[in-house]
Amino acid sequence: MKKIKLGLILVLSLAPIFSSFAQQEIQKLFRSSTCVFDVDGGSRRIGMAHTPQTGTIEVTIVDTPFGKAEQTKAYFEKDNFGFELHVRELKDLDAYTIQAFFHNKSNKDTKLRAFDLFNMDKSFGGQVDLSKPEDWLVTPLMEHHHAETVAEMDKRFKEVGLFYNTTTDKSFLIGPTGPGDAHCNVRVSNKKIRAVVRMDEVLVEPGEVRRSEEMIFIKEDKDKNIDVWTKWVAITHNAKLDRDPVYGWCSWYDRTTKIDEEHVMNVLKTIEENPNTFGKGIVQIDDGYQKMDGDWSANEKFPSGMAEVAKKIRAAGGTPGVWFAPLMINPEHPWAKANPDALQKNAKGIEAFMNPNPFHPSGAKWLNPTNEKAKEFLFNIIKDARERGYGYIKIDFNGIGAVYDNPKLTRLQTFRELYTLYREAAGDDMYILSCLGQPTRGVIGFIDAARVGPDSHPAHFSHCLESVLRFQIFHKVWWNNDADVSYLDYKLPSRRVGHTPQQGMWHTWHNTVALTGGTAMISEPIDKDDVKAVWRNYEIMRPGVIEETKLVTLGESADNTVFGFNAQREFGNFGVYNLYNVDKEESNDVTIDFAKAGLPTDTKCAVYDFWKNEVVGYATNSYTAKNLYSNSSQFVRFTPITDDKPKVLGSNLHLSMGANEIKNLVVKGNNIKVEMTDAGAQEGDIIFFSKKGIQAGNSKNCEIKNVESLGDNLWKVTLSERKWNTKQSFSLKLVVM
Repeated sequence: MKKIKLGLILVLSLAPIFSSFAQQEIQKLFRSSTCVFDVDGGSRRIGMAHTPQTGTIEVTIVDTPFGKAEQTKAYFEKDNFGFELHVRELKDLDAYTIQAFFHNKSNKDTKLRAFDLFNMDKSFGGQVDLSKPEDWLVTPLMEHHHAETVAEMDKRFKEVGLFYNTTTDKSFLIGPTGPGDAHCNVRVSNKKIRAVVRMDEVLVEPGEVRRSEEMIFIKEDKDKNIDVWTKWVAITHNAKLDRDPVYGWCSWYDRTTKIDEEHVMNVLKTIEENPNTFGKGIVQIDDGYQKMDGDWSANEKFPSGMAEVAKKIRAAGGTPGVWFAPLMINPEHPWAKANPDALQKNAKGIEAFMNPNPFHPSGAKWLNPTNEKAKEFLFNIIKDARERGYGYIKIDFNGIGAVYDNPKLTRLQTFRELYTLYREAAGDDMYILSCLGQPTRGVIGFIDAARVGPDSHPAHFSHCLESVLRFQIFHKVWWNNDADVSYLDYKLPSRRVGHTPQQGMWHTWHNTVALTGGTAMISEPIDKDDVKAVWRNYEIMRPGVIEETKLVTLGESADNTVFGFNAQREFGNFGVYNLYNVDKEESNDVTIDFAKAGLPTDTKCAVYDFWKNEVVGYATNSYTAKNLYSNSSQFVRFTPITDDKPKVLGSNLHLSMGANEIKNLVVKGNNIKVEMTDAGAQEGDIIFFSKKGIQAGNSKNCEIKNVESLGDNLWKVTLSERKWNTKQSFSLKLVVM
C-alpha cells in the first residue's frame, strides 16, 4: 500500500497523487465533492476544496464486481467533522467510482443532508467535453421524464442519467452502484451536471461514521454503460433471479372492486376446461375482495372465504394470487384507532390521509413501516396470505411516508427493510410482484417481478409504452419486468373498462407485453362469448418472450421506436422487432438499422410481418416500415438468407415468431424434423423457405392441417390441435418439383 503525504497546497499536490487519471483537470472533480449536514441549528458543508487534509493519501489495488481498481483514499477534517473520499479507477473499464464518508468526531448530534459527489460544467475531470451541450442527449433511466439535451434540460431526476452525444456516438453514465443505503439524484440545469446522494437528514451521533452510496462514472459505449451499471447494482443489492416469468388472469380491469367469488369461479372453470388456450397460470384476485383496507379477509362477495378460493384454484391446477395494499388501512379499522402512533404522520405530526374515491369510499390512512406494532401487523398480512394458500401476491400502494421512528434510516433503507419483512413473511416460495410504476432499488433482492409502468387502461397505452420500453434494461437483471395486463382485442362489448382508439395501438401494446417477457397477464371476462371469439390472442402471448429484448433507440433518441431481440439458434439466427411510431398525431416511417440492432450486415434478410402473416419483402442493412399511423407499429422478423437450405422465416403461433414455440429444427437429407414447445396458439402457420417442394409428414401432439405453396420458394405449413404441456413435433418431406 502506498502512503503519500498531501501537501498544504491542494492544487499542486493533486496532479502527482492522481497521475493515473492523466489529466490535472481531475482536480475539479475532487474539489467539488462535499457533504452537507446540520449541527447547532445551522447548516455546514465540508469537503476537499475547503477543509484541511489530515493523515496520508492511501493508494491500493482493490477488487470490484468488474475487476481490479486502483483505490485512492483521502481524509479531511475541520472542527471535529471529517470528510473521507474513496475513488476507484477501474483497470478494465473507462470508469471510476466515488464514495464519501462523514465522520462525526464532535460531541454533538448532527443531521446528514447530502453528499455532493459530482459537479461539472464544460468538462468533467478532463473526461468529457461538454462544450456543445446541445449535442448531448440525457435519458433518465429510472424515471418517466422525457429525454432532453443538456442545453435544454432543467430538472432533477432520480438516481441515474445516460448521456449520449448524437454527433460523435460517445456516451457516459452517472448512477449509484450500491450498497443500497440512500437514493441519489442527477440534476441537469444551466448546462451543468450534478450528482447528489440524498441522506434524508439522518441522525449521526457523536463518534459515528456514515457512508454515501458509491456512484459510478463510466465512459464506454452506450450499451456497455447500461450493462455494467445495471449488473453492478444487481450484485450489490443481491438481485433475486430464480423465478421464471409467469402468465395468467387478473381481476382488476375485468371487474375492478366489483369482483366477486362467482365471477372468479366462472373464470376458473373456463381456464380449467381449456388448458390448451390458458395453460395453468396465475388466477389473481385484485382489489375489492377484502372486508376493509387493513382487514384482508373475505367480504360478503366471497362467501367461501379466501382460503377456500385459493384451494379451488390450486385444485384446478392454477396458482392462486391476491392483491394487497399492506400500508393502507381504513380509518374505521379498530387496529388503526387503537394504534394511532403506528400511523404515518408528516413533520408537523398530522396523519397522512388519502381522500375518498370510488374504489375506496372511506379514504385511507397509512401505516408507518418503521413502527414496531406496524411491522408486526404488516408481517401478519403477508403470512396470512401464505397460510391461506396463496402462491402469488401483488403489493400495491408503496408510499412509506417521510417521518420514521428510527431517525437513522434513510428513505431507501426504510423501503428495503419493509421489503425484507415482506419476503420473510412470504417465504422463499411465494412469488412477489411489486406494483411500483417506476423502478426503485428499494425492492431489488426481495421480489420476483416489478411493475415498470402505469396502469394499462386500454385507452392509455401510449403513456405506458414510454416507461415499459425504457425500463426493459432491468428485466432479468434486477427482477422480471411486469408491463401490466394486455387485452384480447381493441374493442369488446363485454369489457367494462373501455376500448383502445385504434387497432394498431392495441397491436403495439400486445406485442410489447409479450416482448417484455416477465408477466403475460390478461384481465378480460374470458367466460363471455365475445371474448371467447378472440381467445387465440391470449394463446399467442403465452408465455412471454424468453429472449433478452431491448430498446435499440434507448439513449440515442427521445423516441422509443425500435424494440425487440436477436435469437441465436443452431438451426438459424433471426431478429424480431417492433417498429413503433410514437407520434401521437402524424403518420411516419420508422427505420431499423441492422448494425445498431445487432442484425447481420451486407446480408439479404427475409422480412416477415406477424399481423399480416406473410413475407412482405427482403432487406439488406436496414428496413423501413412505411407510413405507420399514430401509435401503430409493424411487427416483423428478419431472417438471413445465406444459403439454399430450408429454413423458417416466420410463425404466427406466438408473438416471438419462432423463438418460444420452435425448440429445434433439423434438416437431414430430404426430411425436416421440427421439435416444438407448448408455447403459443393451438392453430397457426409456420412460413418456410425451401427451393424444394414441401409435403406433410408425421406429427406428435399436433396435426399438420395443410401445406401450401406461396410461390417464390415460400411455403406455409398450418398446424392445428397443438396440446399444451406435451412434447410436440412434426416432420416434413422435401421433394423435387
